[in-house]
Amino acid sequence: MPTDLPAHPDAQARLEAALPAALKRIRETPGVLGALWCGSAARGEANAYSDLDFHVLVEGDERWRANYVVDGVPVEVFHNPVRKVRAMFAAAQGDTITMFAEGRTVLPHPELDALTAEARALHAAGPAPRPLTGQERFRLIEEVMDARALADAGDPLHVLLACRAAELALEGLFGVRGWWEVKPQRWLPTLQERDPAAAHDLRTLLTTPDAGARQSVLEALAVRVTGDLTYEEGGSEPVTIP
Repeated sequence: MPTDLPAHPDAQARLEAALPAALKRIRETPGVLGALWCGSAARGEANAYSDLDFHVLVEGDERWRANYVVDGVPVEVFHNPVRKVRAMFAAAQGDTITMFAEGRTVLPHPELDALTAEARALHAAGPAPRPLTGQERFRLIEEVMDARALADAGDPLHVLLACRAAELALEGLFGVRGWWEVKPQRWLPTLQERDPAAAHDLRTLLTTPDAGARQSVLEALAVRVTGDLTYEEGGSEPVTIP
């Protein structure tokens, strides 16, 4: 799935040229079983600001994250035992499932093959749809109404509040539709594929200089999640103060 950021052949080539050095360092890490190359560069979509991302299977019971630079390229490596990866799958951690589903094996291992197969099946099935809670719905509507007040007043801060409310709306939309979450830079292409009208509204919100038009598409995005913009009674359960 392409992103809205253009891929740069020179950037892609630069990252691929750094792969051998990055893999050498990964191989030298004690307890490494296998490695998966993930992220935009693994998909062939690198831009000038991309890095190299890896998920590495390790022996034992410890997990950790490492960051380093090889040949001028930033590298991020997540080290996890197999059972931890399966626990993340079981917890429906969409970012991990997506990385394993879309990643490219660069250090083969039977356990890694099994995990990528599991991730692809989970990714294809999608997460269970998750309706908004009452408090999540209230918060989204409240943000939309705060933005509406700024739009009516011609306040330039409307841009900021509209974007903040749109983020809540999109997080809710992915949940209620049963879609795996993606990074914000993949929102537009994901919506274009699954709900072109929502993609149009988001693009308009991000690009129009007119506050009224911006507010209108923000409310359209929110209503996709809330059904309408009316307030409903609700609240949290009482909690004992320590």
